Amino acid sequence: MTNAAASPADEASATRTTGAATLPRLFADWVARYAAEPALSRRVDGVFTSFTYAELDRRASVLAVALARRLAVRRGELVALVSDNRPEWLVCSLAIHFLGAVDVPRATDTPSDILAAILHHAEPAVVILEDPAQLPLVRDVLPGLRAVVVIDAPDGLGHALAMSADSSTGDGACPVYTLDELMTLGDAAWPEAVGEIARRRAEVSPDDLATIIYTSGTTGAPKGVALTHANYELNLLELPKLLGIEREPVLTLLQPWHALERQMQLMYLSKGCCVHYSDVLHLRGDLTTVRPVVMATVPELWVKLYKGVFLRIDGLKPARRRLVRWLVARSLACARARRTLEGREPEVRPHGRVRRAVGRASARAKVVTHAPFHALADRLVFREVRAGLGGRLRFPCVGGGPLPDAVDEFFDAAGMPLLEGYGMTEAIVVIAMRDPHHRLLRTTGHVIRGMEHRLADEHGRPCRPGDVGRLQVRGPNIMHGYYKDPERTAEVLGEDGWFDTRDLALVHADGSLRVIGRLDDTLVLTNGENVNAPYLENELCASEWIDRAVVVGEGKPYLAALVVPSLVHLEGLARSLGLATDNLAALVTDERVLKHYRALVHAISGDHRRFAPYERVHRVGLWLEEFRIGRELSQTLKLRRHEFVRLYSGEIDELYSP
Repeated sequence: MTNAAASPADEASATRTTGAATLPRLFADWVARYAAEPALSRRVDGVFTSFTYAELDRRASVLAVALARRLAVRRGELVALVSDNRPEWLVCSLAIHFLGAVDVPRATDTPSDILAAILHHAEPAVVILEDPAQLPLVRDVLPGLRAVVVIDAPDGLGHALAMSADSSTGDGACPVYTLDELMTLGDAAWPEAVGEIARRRAEVSPDDLATIIYTSGTTGAPKGVALTHANYELNLLELPKLLGIEREPVLTLLQPWHALERQMQLMYLSKGCCVHYSDVLHLRGDLTTVRPVVMATVPELWVKLYKGVFLRIDGLKPARRRLVRWLVARSLACARARRTLEGREPEVRPHGRVRRAVGRASARAKVVTHAPFHALADRLVFREVRAGLGGRLRFPCVGGGPLPDAVDEFFDAAGMPLLEGYGMTEAIVVIAMRDPHHRLLRTTGHVIRGMEHRLADEHGRPCRPGDVGRLQVRGPNIMHGYYKDPERTAEVLGEDGWFDTRDLALVHADGSLRVIGRLDDTLVLTNGENVNAPYLENELCASEWIDRAVVVGEGKPYLAALVVPSLVHLEGLARSLGLATDNLAALVTDERVLKHYRALVHAISGDHRRFAPYERVHRVGLWLEEFRIGRELSQTLKLRRHEFVRLYSGEIDELYSP
């Protein structure tokens, strides 16, 4: 087969000359620089096996030939890509972009009703499926579909499906191909099609739509975020400058339809990194095998690791357990003091000279006093934590929700500082991120270069420094709009380009951003006070005793919470109280158990350093119901608050009964 390496080099030259940013042209530049280096790697028979940037370009180009010639995919047409995180996902996405078509990504675990709604709204011409079991749903929702491509299919299934769906049968069903079949067809046609694909790649415009990503549906039906090729460029320029990486091993874990993971994978490729594909089941082993330098994650991973550390500590003999917990507490105090000396503790407003001097003197004394205990905690606990993460993870990027403060501080003390960022699908994706060389905890860092931001109060007036306001942003990465939904687009995107994030935030004295929470998640009490429910819930969930918490109180005089207890700790508490553990429903209504959890929640929410008096949770109910995606949770595992309140209004009312 003719090698396609010459085509990317020519395109890369054109990109540098014209400055036209499209994903095909940007990718051509990366291939020209890193052609012979490993690009993607996955487990084959238990061993990571990679292929190069040049091979990735060849595979995507060959598939593009088949999509164009056999399936007649045209510029601007939509192609749904329902697949989990794997190399084939990226090959398919690139092939779609090479033709100037638009991908509509989603994962295989998308609930059928949500997937049906997305496909019905998007009306793609072609659907690429990882799981052939979803074929009946696709055919039912899209009767006019041109073709389906199945990534994974048992031997002979693709041919049988294609024969049964042939138009000559008269049943009107669309043809079905396997990905392997299309690759074979494209490979055979490649020698005569190389010029055609090069032309199609060159014709893609920066203003062309590249993707439509449907949001997770936290506050209602998923919205199709329409993003152009030009929208991608800012993050691809600025993220590598923040991280300073090149040719590093990286691990990918999240689903690629999530805007964060998608943009991170493209960023990795822009700097010659080898992307190793992992999943939750293999993560522990893959971390020690790959030893990644960078990994994009969600806060939930770090909360679980944090709780896991203390669960192991609790398994020690009582005297040693108390000692280790005491050492960890001293190390947290030491790390906090060091951050003060290094200017890494956020200040809402600048402290005066005297207060700053007193604070620094106190911090020096704590560092001297606690440093030996910190060193011992590092030897007994933190060193093992770092080793379990591969030993060289310098840039654990965290997005998709706020980190609990306790978790943030723990990993900073452990020498594994988390790079929390803030972004939205509508801004593909990073709006702000911590500087890895000057990390301020409890912030999402500074807004990236190339973007503007402003905060407005409830009347639309500019906020004063340190005040909480509604965050608005503007920049070249802001979406084109919501697909086929001009009304919802107009609600958040002004003609002047300012996008209303509907998030509440404040800016610290140094300019770093702290995102408080969604406007839709704010609870208004009868006394008029506003409560940021997600922040309080995150801090409650950082407790080892709590798996999940939902804070309620809209239109009520005080807050209450429904708490899902950790079963391990719940059963341990029951044994210590002499209660049977075989009836959980009876256990969570036992007054002694409830008393323990009330005290725990009161202590956390009553911390005056983090919460105002009106944010204290007064009543607590224990909850054993399962949280389900598409019902209580969005597909990104965020609480659908309004739906939860609707479903469980009776249980919530019981919390407020006399």
